[in-house]
Amino acid sequence: MSTQGTTPAAPEKASTWKLVLFGVLAVYAVLIVLLNRDEVEVSFVFFSARISLLVLIILCVGLGFAAGYLFDQLRGRRRSA
Repeated sequence: MSTQGTTPAAPEKASTWKLVLFGVLAVYAVLIVLLNRDEVEVSFVFFSARISLLVLIILCVGLGFAAGYLFDQLRGRRRSA
């Protein structure tokens, strides 16, 4: 008896779930873009600007990641000192 012709079902099932998850995330990303196209006025400290709400969301997420990274770096330096 040879088992060369059979493939295990588990990897196929895992790849199916990955494709479904990727599809759901892609649809979610498209919805975010479509629903946040409006322009909003943002008041910064010294000036204000009209930008897309999506750009504002991306900017805030980026600033949050940067702040978290810097905080982690500072905390790491204090522990090693």
